[in-house]
Amino acid sequence: MIQDQSQNQSNLNDSLSTTLTQSTSHKHSHGAIVRIRLENFMTYKEVELYPGPRLNVIIGPNGSGKSSIVCAICLGLAGHPRVIGRAGNIGDYIKTGNEKGMIEIELNNAERGSNWIVNRTLHTHSASKWTLNGKSTTETAIKDLMKNLHIQVDNLCQFLPQEKVAEFTNMSKCDLLENTEKCVGGEELYSLHKSLKTLGQETRTLEVDLSEALNQAATCKQVLKHLEPDVQAIQGRKDLEAKIGEYTKCKYFRDYEEKINDHENVTKAFDAVKKKVEEVNHRLKPMQDQIKKSKVELEKTQTSFKAKYKESVDLKNKLNKDINAISEQSDDLIEKIRDELHHKKDEEKRRIESCKDVEQQINALEEQFDSMDVNSQDQEDLQAEWNKLEEERKRISEQQAQLSNKHQQVIDEVRRIQQDIQIKQRELDHINNVQETRLVNLQHQNPDAWKAVKWLRQNKMLFRKTVYEPMILSLNVNEPNMTKYVEFVIPKRDLLAMFIFEDTDDMELFIKECHEKQKLVVHGSAIPVMSLEEFRREATPIDNLKKYGMFQYVIDAVQGPDAILRYLCQTTKIHTLPIANDLSMTKMDDITKDEKIRRFFVKNFCYSLSISYYTKEPSTTNVHVQKEKYLTDSVSHDRKQKLEQEHQQMKDRCNELQKSQQVYEKEQDGLSRHLDDVKARKIAITDKRNMKAKLERKIEEKKHTLNMYKKKQIDIEKEEKIAHEKEMKIHEDKMHKLNAQVKELENFNKKCNLMIIDSGRVALARQQNLQAVGKLEIYNDELTQLKEKTINSKKRLEMSEASTRLAAQKVAKSLDKNLPPDNIVLPNKMIQELRTKFADFPTNLADLESEIMNFNAQLSCQGNIKDDVIRLYQLEKAKLTQFENRIHDLEIKIKQGQITADTSKNKWLNEVNTMIHDINEKFVDLFNTMGCKGQVCLDIPESAKDFEKYGVNIKVQFRDGEKLHEMSEFLQSGGEKSVSVMLYMIALQNMTICPFRCVDEINQGMDPTNERRVFELLVRHSSDKANSQYFLLSPKLLPNLKYSRKIKLLFVCNGDVNIKSQEWNVAKYIERRRALANTQNN
Repeated sequence: MIQDQSQNQSNLNDSLSTTLTQSTSHKHSHGAIVRIRLENFMTYKEVELYPGPRLNVIIGPNGSGKSSIVCAICLGLAGHPRVIGRAGNIGDYIKTGNEKGMIEIELNNAERGSNWIVNRTLHTHSASKWTLNGKSTTETAIKDLMKNLHIQVDNLCQFLPQEKVAEFTNMSKCDLLENTEKCVGGEELYSLHKSLKTLGQETRTLEVDLSEALNQAATCKQVLKHLEPDVQAIQGRKDLEAKIGEYTKCKYFRDYEEKINDHENVTKAFDAVKKKVEEVNHRLKPMQDQIKKSKVELEKTQTSFKAKYKESVDLKNKLNKDINAISEQSDDLIEKIRDELHHKKDEEKRRIESCKDVEQQINALEEQFDSMDVNSQDQEDLQAEWNKLEEERKRISEQQAQLSNKHQQVIDEVRRIQQDIQIKQRELDHINNVQETRLVNLQHQNPDAWKAVKWLRQNKMLFRKTVYEPMILSLNVNEPNMTKYVEFVIPKRDLLAMFIFEDTDDMELFIKECHEKQKLVVHGSAIPVMSLEEFRREATPIDNLKKYGMFQYVIDAVQGPDAILRYLCQTTKIHTLPIANDLSMTKMDDITKDEKIRRFFVKNFCYSLSISYYTKEPSTTNVHVQKEKYLTDSVSHDRKQKLEQEHQQMKDRCNELQKSQQVYEKEQDGLSRHLDDVKARKIAITDKRNMKAKLERKIEEKKHTLNMYKKKQIDIEKEEKIAHEKEMKIHEDKMHKLNAQVKELENFNKKCNLMIIDSGRVALARQQNLQAVGKLEIYNDELTQLKEKTINSKKRLEMSEASTRLAAQKVAKSLDKNLPPDNIVLPNKMIQELRTKFADFPTNLADLESEIMNFNAQLSCQGNIKDDVIRLYQLEKAKLTQFENRIHDLEIKIKQGQITADTSKNKWLNEVNTMIHDINEKFVDLFNTMGCKGQVCLDIPESAKDFEKYGVNIKVQFRDGEKLHEMSEFLQSGGEKSVSVMLYMIALQNMTICPFRCVDEINQGMDPTNERRVFELLVRHSSDKANSQYFLLSPKLLPNLKYSRKIKLLFVCNGDVNIKSQEWNVAKYIERRRALANTQNN
């Protein structure tokens, strides 16, 4: 559970006097700490202390804030958080609930007058800001100043925080030597040791490289010796390959000469055949012209014949079409007349049958009428029964009307409620969509918290009490313009990843699941003890602040679970942060005078008020409030709960009404069936009373129907006569139309005669054309044979050109020369050179082939040696040269390094031995004072060149009868190791060039005797004017210790009723105590 540390503010108080000022800084050594001031740093809200120039003993209970001062010294003087051994993030040292903190340390300047005031402002989400004497500077500049002042907060021999005590006792010999060199020997001795270590490492590296280079050079020599026979064999092989190449070139050239001669002969043969083809074509020209002329005449005659033939066919088709149309028209008319006559006969037949049927119905009705006899008594009984049924019908109708009205009212009510349910559901959906949108936003902003929420919702049954999800999902702001204030106040960690628990066991289960199993970074807290009303009573009533324009507190703008609001009251004080309007800007002077108001919001700014300790003047600062980001689209949980209740009530009411609707429908169905039964009985009585009258009406209707049938009688003989006359008239019209087509038929015969004459002309022209074509074919056969010869000759020419071109390309390629792709003739100059070159070579291709085969046989007998042997041989030879050069360079560097190391080693060993000797003298003397024995010596490695293995060996003896043993974590107890470390640091006191030392709770584990002895030694040595400033932190002090006037005791107090450190006045308190004692004595 996160505690509000403002109620447990630690305050640092000077037991002697807080009135020390910088005027006493001349007593401090150069670079010593004169003043420390902290704001919002770890447990301190605001504190200022003035250390003494010698031993400063800081005393306070565990957890009160002693180590916070050590942390402030380290971080304020450009130390890294890892030196402290606590949190690694600089923002974790800011007091909870604040965005920034401040460390201010004043260092004594004994040489130039004004002191150095180093100020570091810590920010949660950004880099620190540094100032030196009020001017902005960089961390690098501060580190340079610390180096010049010999302040080494990273050296455990000078600065030993509580968390590093164990690390110091477990420090290796080598590390202890280095830290001692830094602390006592200065930067020069440490740098010399460091350079020797570097030089030794470089020398060893060079010796390893030299050994590798020698081995590699020997390997290269062996490889070269092994490759020499193969290289000689390859040289002989290359000579044979050269001969094969020359003979192959000669073979290509001889082949080219044969091909070019054959090509010339084929070209001459092709030209002769081509000339003969031209002669035959010249003789065929007149005959081809005559055939073309006869063909034109034939086509002309055929065209004329086809036109006349088409005209005759069209005329014939027209005649056939017209005659068919006349016949079809006449047949259709006659068929129509006959159909009408047949229809009338059928109609008359049906009329006669209908008359007979109606007469039979009339006779049946009359017989039924004659048989009916109804008396008056029966009529009265029927009437009485009918009247009774009519009254029953009216009664049922009235009941139906009433029931229908009630049913309709229920239907209207159900419809209205369903509409209201839809409205409520849409509003609930909107609220749920806002929650879902926030859940998606949480997934993007903090995936771990989103996964934890999902797991929590799926496993709620595992928890005994309520677990509240992160505030982004649980809080809502009443007014959108207040959202930015709420988000400004609540830390992002709490807003996105803080889960609130009603039960601590539930919190332990949740944290174990998320942290250990799922590796999720989330946070948990229990509900504060105080109730929300108790928190609200702490705040000034808002009515008392309205005169300043303040109209509500931040908590009044937030809605959420009571548990979350209580948590926010405890951690962020939202119940005491007012929100103001523009009026507050005019009332700023009055607001600053009101001590109850220290922070408030106006528009887009958060104003903070403070009173200067020195001038007592009020001051204000403001911070811009960023735009809201997470709690947008807020909804009211009360509104949601009310909507859900109303929604459920409406659904229940709707279900009740629907049940009533079903009851009404069942009653209506019963009444409807009853009414139908009454109506049926009434109809039966009515039918019985009106049966005779009804039969009379039916008889009259049937007689009327019979008369109508009789009036529709048709005269069949007359209709047959009319139909025959119509058919005769149609036949006459048909004959007149056919006679009109005779003239067209005579015209068709004339055209057919002319077409026969043209047909003879076409046959004659075709015969003449066939005769001419026959003669031409005889000559064409001869021409075809010649063309085949030409084609064959051309193919031979093309093959000859291709083979000659290929032979020429082979020759050019063998000579590594380019020849245009289309060339088949080599240049004359090249031909003459080749004839001269190959004059002594065989002229026959077979002889050349034989020589090449002989050379290849000799080549194959030499064995298979890889072609890359020469390349490998040359590569190995180049590598050997490189290795020999590298061996020469390495030998020179190693020799130079040995000379430099020997020179530096003597100087370093002399200084280190002197330093260890001086430390040992003081260390032995200190241990003798304690009644024990101790020794400090230089630990020298087996190889004097292993400079990184040199170390400091501390040997101690705490009990009589024991030998001196090296200090280790196994042989000595924790208290003994603490004593040894403390005495070692005291031994360095007079030898160290540093402004101050700091040791945090080194006396833990010491027995009272050793603690008293160590403290007395520390007092004696630190009181020496030549020694530097010393800080010793302890949770307790033994009684009756001896103190020096040069010791300054600083007490760290804590508690709910503590006053501020600035308000302490020790002198005044002592004066009061003395006055009280005098009063009591009197």
